[in-house]
Amino acid sequence: MCLGLPTTITTANEGLPTVLTHVVLFTLNDRNDADELLNRLRSLPGQIPSLISMRCGKNALDKPNSWDIALTTEHADADGLKDYLAHPIHLELLEWLNPRISGRAVVDSTDFR
Repeated sequence: MCLGLPTTITTANEGLPTVLTHVVLFTLNDRNDADELLNRLRSLPGQIPSLISMRCGKNALDKPNSWDIALTTEHADADGLKDYLAHPIHLELLEWLNPRISGRAVVDSTDFR
């Protein structure tokens, strides 16, 4: 393995490793929770083995139909995502988060470029 990426899973696209990218958008009930959510999300890498990478941030422009927080995570495959979703640290985050959100959208992709 190199940089945590599996070397045995490849695509026809120049032999590049395939990862499953998990994208989540959140609308918060109270935007004052944004910084706390980002702190909690940013603490996850290194604690959950199946989490290859993570990026998250809050919306910089207050435009109609915008979401408050965007999150992307990368996993080796669908099993890696399942392990991440079921991990006790992730479940603890959800317990804190679920009462604080009014909307969530999710996309899971293997061709995210």
